[in-house]
Amino acid sequence: MQRALGGGGDEILDRHKLVAPKTSFNGRVSPHRRVVLGQLSLDDVKAAKNEHGGTVNDVIVSICGGAVRRWMIEHGELLDEPLVAQIPVSVRTDDQVGTYGNRIQLMSAPLFTNVADPIDRLHRTHDAMGDMKARHRALPAGILQDANEFIPPAVFARAARVTFALSTSRAGRPAWNLVISNVPGPQFPLYLAGAELQANYPVSVVTDGMGLNITVMSYRGHLDFGIVADREQMPDVARLMDWLGEELAALKPKRRAKRKSADSPPAESAPASSSSRSTS
Repeated sequence: MQRALGGGGDEILDRHKLVAPKTSFNGRVSPHRRVVLGQLSLDDVKAAKNEHGGTVNDVIVSICGGAVRRWMIEHGELLDEPLVAQIPVSVRTDDQVGTYGNRIQLMSAPLFTNVADPIDRLHRTHDAMGDMKARHRALPAGILQDANEFIPPAVFARAARVTFALSTSRAGRPAWNLVISNVPGPQFPLYLAGAELQANYPVSVVTDGMGLNITVMSYRGHLDFGIVADREQMPDVARLMDWLGEELAALKPKRRAKRKSADSPPAESAPASSSSRSTS
């Protein structure tokens, strides 16, 4: 299935053949990291998805695309094509709830850094994420687990090193440009030895070919962001957190004020009571 994904309207991308373009944060990573922690309101994200449609995850991926777009503009790297994000999705069944271990698949999805309008970007993200989820639901949930049990760890590790080496070479292209991971968390307070947990900031990893990782965990009405980047590739990655807030603000619902008719009579003022107060 093909859809129009490009910013110009005529560009056609096959979502089954997403190709990640090269950026400056898709080379060999150094030993050094930058870690940025920040918070956004979960209620604001829900208000944006209720206003424009989609899901909480759609809004998160979309504002991440807007923040990365701003970084690419500042560094003269903005492309006409979208980036490709690695998005882990849970394949845990109802029977596996409460069991140990990670049960995820890695989903490839376009990140519309080439779309300037925040609302248009959110709509495109919603459509793309729906298509990608439908494709992954068509795969058996245990396919990756079966593959991991079949492939010896030493062989898998060597294959991974070769893959990363090729993706960071001049001729090669990365499989993904960055990681965006949204982990739903509890909306009630957690405690440890009587101390209340105030925030749950995740700190994930970057690898050769993917020098940027944006992970977010929801907890008690807010979203806790942990952004990790290679220090040599993105020394100013801290700016992403401010841009995430600005991109979310651009999606806030517009207040629809009711205009009074010019010829309508003014409303009669009710006598003030001790329990009410007039504010201007």
